[in-house]
Amino acid sequence: MTIEELLELPSLSGMELLAGKTGIKRRISTVTVVDTPDGATWIKGSEFVITTAFAIKDDNKLITELIYQLHKGNAAGLGIKTGRFMKDIPSEAIKAADLLSFPIISIPEKYAFCDIINPALSLIVNRQSSQLMQSATIHREFLELAVNDNSVPEILHTLQSLVGRSAVFVDIHFRQFYYSDYNSHLSRQMQNIGFDEFSPELFPQYICHTVANRTEKFGYLLIDGNKGTGFDSDVAQTAVEYASIVLILRIQTRISNRHIEEKYRDVFLEDLLINNVKTENEIHNRASLYGWSFRSGGLVAAIDINNIKKYYIKGLDPETNERLEETIQNIFSISIESMLQVYPKAKYYKQSDLIVFIISPEKYEQNKVYAQLEMVFNNIRGRIADKMAFTITMGVGEYVENIKDIHRSYAQARTSVNLGYQLKKFDCILFYNRMGIYRLLAATVGTEESEEFNRRYIKPLLDYDAKYHTSLLPTLETLTKCGWNLKNASAALFIHYNSVKYRFAKICELLDADLRDHELRLAVEMALKLHMVNNHRHM
Repeated sequence: MTIEELLELPSLSGMELLAGKTGIKRRISTVTVVDTPDGATWIKGSEFVITTAFAIKDDNKLITELIYQLHKGNAAGLGIKTGRFMKDIPSEAIKAADLLSFPIISIPEKYAFCDIINPALSLIVNRQSSQLMQSATIHREFLELAVNDNSVPEILHTLQSLVGRSAVFVDIHFRQFYYSDYNSHLSRQMQNIGFDEFSPELFPQYICHTVANRTEKFGYLLIDGNKGTGFDSDVAQTAVEYASIVLILRIQTRISNRHIEEKYRDVFLEDLLINNVKTENEIHNRASLYGWSFRSGGLVAAIDINNIKKYYIKGLDPETNERLEETIQNIFSISIESMLQVYPKAKYYKQSDLIVFIISPEKYEQNKVYAQLEMVFNNIRGRIADKMAFTITMGVGEYVENIKDIHRSYAQARTSVNLGYQLKKFDCILFYNRMGIYRLLAATVGTEESEEFNRRYIKPLLDYDAKYHTSLLPTLETLTKCGWNLKNASAALFIHYNSVKYRFAKICELLDADLRDHELRLAVEMALKLHMVNNHRHM
């Protein structure tokens, strides 16, 4: 109970508030008598102290000191039986009580101490008993919700029935609003904003409780209305805390279920992409478990975070590694969001630094796919450009008519990404069917024929450059890019025409070939492309 409620008890009429009016909401947990000079020493807090003032009647300063001591001990207030030993309260004591918001009450001489103690303690005990009963009800209600796997709206509805106020839960994990009552003023306000617009600071008029454990925040619980008349804050706080516990359990269960589902979903997608499925029927049966349909064909788009693996070779400290992992997940999130905006039914599979999308466009959309993917790529690239130091490459495989053959499109998408590394093409989108001769060359890398080309047309120049610190191989590369025009090559290399002429003659000598011959030029160009692909394939 409070000082204000004590003054309103019918059985204690005649008591008068003398000072400390602004403290009448101070809570009383018990009533005690102090009638000795050192009585304030034994104050534990929240007591309403009553006294005859006998011990301090001869010195006006002592009542002021007592007020300060009681306030320091967090007592609820002081009741003085005026008229017997102390007829008037000194003005200094009144000023001190007002300054401290510490209530001083005049108790008529007709009341014995028990006349004050008994009704006050009866009210306190009755309320405590009521709160214990309500707490038991709260415990029972939320325990049933916890063990019976009730939904979030059911949890909120139970909370509303216990505290008499509607509630909204803002789930920051699954980005959803849940309501105990869709028609409440709070609920209507929440329904008018988007999830990304929400902030607790937008609703200062409501009670907001953060739902979190020691390591993780799960959301916010908003209660309609401020604390006030008809709203028992102790009971309400207990109910809110129990509701928070059950909400945390429910969200953790959903997160765990999602992780399990994602694990099995990823296993299925991995099997599909590496051709680890036996029949088309198996594909459709497993897809149906996740509400997917693979009745049409599709293609694969793979997004690679360029050169991020090299950071893991450097022996990162835990903090840097955590930031790097966060960067990867942010890029993945942006990629997923951008792709799903254009292809809502796209399926995705995350690897360490690569995210793979299976896209199944409608038949009438197939001609638009490449243009749409270029738009998606540019959107992703634009969103990460100003925030992160990494770039991305998107490799796109060809469309296959039957989803059972999607592994071919996946292999092509990976080949496109790998060719991007081999050709040093980053921050771009690479379509497998536009890779031209490099598609053929990529398939021959590592074969005896490609090694023979390297020994015949590349190794002599590499060895000579290494021995004499020359630049014959770069000169040859520039010559091929300039259409074998020596004058254009000299301009591109910023050297004199005669220097290029000399180098060209030296290249012909080392290769024992007349590079004015068209067929030999073609062979050298193929050897250079093979060298480029092979030289960068392990990057």
